[in-house]
Amino acid sequence: MGDWTVIGTITLAAVPESVGDARRFATETLPDGDRTDTVELLVSEACTNSVQHSRSRFGGKFTLTLAECDGAVRCEVVDDGSPTLPTRREGGELRGSGYGVMLIETLADRSGHFVEGKRLHTWFELD
Repeated sequence: MGDWTVIGTITLAAVPESVGDARRFATETLPDGDRTDTVELLVSEACTNSVQHSRSRFGGKFTLTLAECDGAVRCEVVDDGSPTLPTRREGGELRGSGYGVMLIETLADRSGHFVEGKRLHTWFELD
């Protein structure tokens, strides 16, 4: 793959209402295509994780950045991190969290996270 070109960035308060704003921003910023529903779902999951689990939820913010490269889309959410890293919910037991990471890992072509300073970067890519 070549270089990623940023096509949009938005910073929002880490409150539940901002998840819908992030979703709308993503669908309005990205070109129409067959992956729009998947991007919308995964952006919603990644931003919900920031709002519910990161230190950003204590009056902070999160940033969503969208980029394109050779027809692929990359979405990255950056927040204030948390004491633990995002993990996938395993097994058949129903629990209250962990399914967003599972959806991202299952539906994205590539995904991951890394910590830079105290900021958590959660990203996924769709071809």
